Amino acid sequence: MENFAIKKCLTCGKTLTGQSDKKFCDAYCRNSFNNLYKAADEQYIQQVSSLIRHNRRILKDLCPEGKSTVRKEVLDIRGFDYKYFSGIFSSAKLTYYICYDYAFAAVIEKGKEKALIIQK
Repeated sequence: MENFAIKKCLTCGKTLTGQSDKKFCDAYCRNSFNNLYKAADEQYIQQVSSLIRHNRRILKDLCPEGKSTVRKEVLDIRGFDYKYFSGIFSSAKLTYYICYDYAFAAVIEKGKEKALIIQK
């Protein structure tokens, strides 16, 4: 005689039907469960990646033609976070901070702080 136990969804508690090894009633419950129990370092990586993508979008908006120079205040107003970037490149004169395929370097023009933005 087989032992039939009624299984419940690990997230919402609904009764499960279908395959015997099923743990969740649908994709939403499965994703909710996995997101809830993700390791803290995974969540941190996801947050940092999101901040770098945000910075990249700002650089892309300000650099439609592959190279531009903008005042530092423009980046500040748009919420650019200078602590988050995906790499650093140093040339003979400037240090570029890379956000995936866009990069910026701090420059001084006519006594004002500006950012030189380039697309790689």
